[in-house]
Amino acid sequence: MNTMVAAAALALLHLFGVSATRASSAQSSSSSPPAAAAAGISSCLLSNGVTNFSLPTSPSYTSLLDYSIRNLRFALPSVGKPAAVVLPSTKRDLQRAVLCARNTSLAIRVRSGGHSYEGLSYTTENHVPFVVIDLSNLNHVDVDPGTATAWVESGATLGEVYHAVGLSNRTLAFSAGSCATVGMGGHTAGGGFGLLSRKFGLSADNVLDAVLITASGDTLTRDTMHPDVFWAIRGGGGGSWGVVYA
Repeated sequence: MNTMVAAAALALLHLFGVSATRASSAQSSSSSPPAAAAAGISSCLLSNGVTNFSLPTSPSYTSLLDYSIRNLRFALPSVGKPAAVVLPSTKRDLQRAVLCARNTSLAIRVRSGGHSYEGLSYTTENHVPFVVIDLSNLNHVDVDPGTATAWVESGATLGEVYHAVGLSNRTLAFSAGSCATVGMGGHTAGGGFGLLSRKFGLSADNVLDAVLITASGDTLTRDTMHPDVFWAIRGGGGGSWGVVYA
């Protein structure tokens, strides 16, 4: 069971996204994704009402892909690039993006803050075609000071979380890291160590619920997912169980 952080700390109902399980090789013989893969996912997204995405032929593609890459060797032209960068703004968009990637046989890389120095959120191994689902538009933070809990979407950064918590109640805090641009999704999926952790535990220790989007597009909560899955998505590194939206 999770432990509610008492008094000066906020127990967070955390919405966090999972990242890929393995990093890409540093070099690729061809960095451009197959044109058929880009065309296929574009057609699927548009037919399902998802319009906020960028293809390799789009003027915004490179800037959207590179803006949060922290390890710049993964921004080199020789590194394989995704067939599309999708920026869902709703849970429905996220579900459709997952399904379209599956229907077009593309691997999924989910990016919260882009701080994966191994490139887990924007590369693949062995030239596997893939799509990046960028969660930066899913960054809403809803704090309930009365219960000392909050819902935080996966794309919210630590800075955005701390700001919302501080505005809601000056006596509340949340145990997480010290870098303001780290995404809550990847941070919590990896455990989430911070300055308050010695007293209040990791970020993952304070997760009370989650909404998981499975590979089939289904929505699971803590009550409906297997207990082992709920355990695994809190600190297990992500990538094997779906995309945690809420």
